[in-house]
Amino acid sequence: MGAVCLVGMNGGTPARAADTVTLNLYIGGDTNIFDLWKKGFLPAFSKRYPQYKFNMVELLHDNGSDGIYDKILAAKRAGRPVDIDLWETNPGFLEQGISEGLWVKLSDRLVANLSKIPARTLEAEDYYGMPYRGSSVVIGYNSQFVKTAPQSFDDLVAWIKANPGKFTYCDPNTCGSGQAFVTAAIYRYTGADKFAGKAYDAKEEAAWEPGWKLLKELQPAMYNNGFHPNGNVAVLQLMAQQNIWMASVWSDMGLDWFTRGQLPKTMKFVQITPPLMGDDSRVMVPAGSAHLEGALTLLNWLLTPEAQTMAIDMVAAYPGIDWKYMPESVRIRFKDVAKAYAPWPNPKYLADIKRLWHDQVVGGAQ
Repeated sequence: MGAVCLVGMNGGTPARAADTVTLNLYIGGDTNIFDLWKKGFLPAFSKRYPQYKFNMVELLHDNGSDGIYDKILAAKRAGRPVDIDLWETNPGFLEQGISEGLWVKLSDRLVANLSKIPARTLEAEDYYGMPYRGSSVVIGYNSQFVKTAPQSFDDLVAWIKANPGKFTYCDPNTCGSGQAFVTAAIYRYTGADKFAGKAYDAKEEAAWEPGWKLLKELQPAMYNNGFHPNGNVAVLQLMAQQNIWMASVWSDMGLDWFTRGQLPKTMKFVQITPPLMGDDSRVMVPAGSAHLEGALTLLNWLLTPEAQTMAIDMVAAYPGIDWKYMPESVRIRFKDVAKAYAPWPNPKYLADIKRLWHDQVVGGAQ
């Protein structure tokens, strides 16, 4: 790829106005993520690096992303540049493009602040996608009614049994927080390594039987004698109405609702041990970017405490960099959830978990 000089990354002199470069960003997600970029990241970055302007394309819920991928692939195969300098999208396109050589492989030579990211998260996608924010499933609880928060999955199970009707998780076919709870029950007996990042083998799923048995036993202790709402929002609504006192919830959604006053002031969040699952949101730089230096400069800035704190404040995200690089005030704010999260199972295993849950746990009663 050749040497890349990252202007301004080490306090260099900004380019003249006549040298202004427009970076083309394609951002997939929801409106809150668009606002994070438009109202947070980009104005702050441009203030620091006035030589860069932006053309940002919003792909709501990744609609239209198939066409973007095809455009990048066609340019790569034709050996010509592409007018896409940075893309945030779902992991499928990232992984699909690695074998085609579509993305810049990152290193701390190209992006100095990359060394602040935990190595395991970079290795997960072989350094082709940069995690700049994250979230995980945690346990949300109303401290008005729950005086001692569970610290482990076994503690959580004991609490559910002792407080029937005051806990639930959403149907795992409708939300990730439900998938995390169900998967945690399976991992309780198998460990995570056996099904995360491993080649798919349906015969291995016989080891899930103790997990299904436990989840079946917990059904009568769920809210409304076994009710599992559809979606993450529905779980938070039950928490807001105090119909339940505890649930598995996404950290960013739960903290955002709490900050907006949509949950009781007595709500708290805790990560159990071993932790529940989480995700990193990644951005990629197409290898055919016409403005590679600018794209890499932006990546480096995204990993500064300034940008990372912005993501926390605006969308209640976890930082992409290690917690130890964040200001003490941020570490204190997130002290109960600031833990590494567990890996999701192989996508094929996860698909089987969602399908089998209906057969093994609710018996088609949903």
